Amino acid sequence: MSVPARQAGRSAGAWEPGTLVGRYMLLTPLAQGGMAEIWLARASGLQGFEKLVVIKRMDAALRSEPEYVEMFLTEARLAAQLSHPHVVQIYELGEQDDSMYIVMEYLDGENLAVVRRAAARCGQPMSDPLCVRLVSWAAEGLHYAHTRVGHDGQPLHIVHRDVSPQNLIATMDGNLKVVDFGIAKTLTQHTHSGKLKGKFAYMAPEQARGERVDARSDVFALGIVLFELVTKTRFLPKMGDTELLATIGGTAPLPRPRERRSDVPPRLEAVILKALEREREARFQSARDFHDALESWLQEAGRPINGGEVADYLHTVFADRIQARRQLIEKAMRTDFTASAAQSFDRLARAQSGIRGGLGAEQSNSVLAGAPKRHRWVMAVAALLLVSLGVGLTVAVRPAQEPSVVVQARPAVVVEAPKASPPVLLVETVPAGATVSVDGRELGPSPQRIENLTIGDHLVQATLAGHVSSERTVTLARAGERVVVQLAMLPEAPPKVDAPLEPEPPTPKESPRPVAAAKPKPKPKPKPAEQGKLTLKTTPWTTVYLGKQKLGDTPLINVPVPAGRQVLRLVNPEKKLDSSIEVEIVPNETTVKKLSL
Repeated sequence: MSVPARQAGRSAGAWEPGTLVGRYMLLTPLAQGGMAEIWLARASGLQGFEKLVVIKRMDAALRSEPEYVEMFLTEARLAAQLSHPHVVQIYELGEQDDSMYIVMEYLDGENLAVVRRAAARCGQPMSDPLCVRLVSWAAEGLHYAHTRVGHDGQPLHIVHRDVSPQNLIATMDGNLKVVDFGIAKTLTQHTHSGKLKGKFAYMAPEQARGERVDARSDVFALGIVLFELVTKTRFLPKMGDTELLATIGGTAPLPRPRERRSDVPPRLEAVILKALEREREARFQSARDFHDALESWLQEAGRPINGGEVADYLHTVFADRIQARRQLIEKAMRTDFTASAAQSFDRLARAQSGIRGGLGAEQSNSVLAGAPKRHRWVMAVAALLLVSLGVGLTVAVRPAQEPSVVVQARPAVVVEAPKASPPVLLVETVPAGATVSVDGRELGPSPQRIENLTIGDHLVQATLAGHVSSERTVTLARAGERVVVQLAMLPEAPPKVDAPLEPEPPTPKESPRPVAAAKPKPKPKPKPAEQGKLTLKTTPWTTVYLGKQKLGDTPLINVPVPAGRQVLRLVNPEKKLDSSIEVEIVPNETTVKKLSL
């Protein structure tokens, strides 16, 4: 930037846009709540390298409170040990101006509470498969945290304790991340304050009763999330905190999904109810078990929805908000924080302040309350970004009622859409090195990357001496997509050779003496063919065939397959995908494959 950033600590520890915190420059404040203030920041490096991050700084008023200091450090210590596609990434813990801060991953997305409300407002309600896909990913991330081991190899037994829609972020690239481990604990820790921590409306019965919690407590909370997403209703009606805890921790029957929405599939209801069993022993015994049951339902329903479909849905629901957010972020990244640049950013922020929808009033009010007038426009616009960052404001009370939020699309600047890139076709063959032709044009030996094809159908052929040629029609449906085709060619059968005629036996001069017939030797029993097992996951999902035998839809888990080199056919009619792969099945072992087609 043309003007040096302000040096940290300029005004007795106060942070402001342009302040350097470690190697990060603060861009704009996002929120002040619970126990921390939240900032959007950027890291800069050589050759124009820039990366957006979120910095969570412990509130100055709590620095002398050991309990809150420990909660803040717990979040940093535990979450920093987690590295998983469905868990927010913590980069570092630092200290500046006698205040601790956490640097974490920036997430371009919305929490599931916001997604549900926005979907209802725009007439695009979340489908059952979409709800199940997002919750299944959350269960996968939680299971990773639950089973994580420390550097000494000992299990950490992390329990999140605050699983809720607000702490599950659906990202615009078609993913989901579990965030905010601020009140997480390990089974070796004990709560010294005696206070209940977490959102009361999503507590497991044992947590509501103040009993010891474990991974199954997070399963119950995630079951409530799925109940609410599927039924489009609150799990329990509005009531006071004491009554709410008594209801969850009591013995009265809990609601069933089909009582709220009569067309909920019975099999899906059964999965939800098992997650919501009051007795832990009757529940899914791990988040992995919950995940597997949800994946099984998706397969049975014939809708194993993938990340691309999730991204397409979110871009449909949040088109205006995505555009506005990107304008603000791009402006913040380019601002050098001179007086003129600040005024320019001020004008853009005021123009966009009408579309900050998606942040609950209880959060946006806490953001604005007490802020100096000259900073309130920044805080109002920051609300637009807050829900996309995967940042939780840890509080030990039940959240207020979710209000309706009016979204007004008033973009002040028209962002020119990027030029669409052509589709890319990758052709691989088994064995490699076969000659590849597309639409009759010979391109050379495999693998081949072709980037100059038009949208539409193309004939892909592969030939190799001594092998049966293979061909397939591939459809390139849209600009920018990447299609992988794998052609498997079997060796040609050796030519048949006629057996020579046997000479006729000589005519005997005299009748031979009768010879006792020899007892036929018993035929040896054929050895049973050796078997192995196959675990196969593909993106997108595919139906898997071994010859004419259908093995099932992916993901396949420990499916018996004859040992040896096998050619599998992968078919997805929705994506017009038809590929073949060759796998080596090891006898008495499980062969694991993950493919992105």
